[in-house]
Amino acid sequence: TSNWSCWKWWDSCASKHPDIFCEVSGQCLEPESTGTKEDHNQKNLADFGNVYLEENSSFCGDDSWNGCGPHILPDWLTDVADDVSGFRDQCNEHDVCYGICDKSRLQCEQEFKQGMYGECNGDYWCEFLADAFYEAVYNLGEGGCRRSREGNGCTASEINMCDI
Repeated sequence: TSNWSCWKWWDSCASKHPDIFCEVSGQCLEPESTGTKEDHNQKNLADFGNVYLEENSSFCGDDSWNGCGPHILPDWLTDVADDVSGFRDQCNEHDVCYGICDKSRLQCEQEFKQGMYGECNGDYWCEFLADAFYEAVYNLGEGGCRRSREGNGCTASEINMCDI
């Protein structure tokens, strides 16, 4: 959790009608976001209807996913990165991939880039941002990969698969 109650001051702190959504998740469930209710009156109950989640074994026993950004960043900042990029799902899958003992980190990085490009649908600026995210994890991701694998009880040789 974060100490920041309003990371979108123009919407949450300065307005009685913020844009809101919910992220629903649980053990063995890939997180799913509801639709956004724009300019929601805070005096009214927000009904998001039913949200159906599919079981995904990649999300079992490992809650190390946090959206886009390293765990040292506060939640409000990773939320901003998720919202700006549109890559929340790809970032979560990438976080989970780091903890999978028998996958190389290079495979995680390549799947991450492919997933982001798939989200971009050929948009130049989106792919530019995807390349920036890819370069960041390619150059800075080894420590996060090693910590995830150590936490999951991977062997030394599996942890060394975090080297590129």
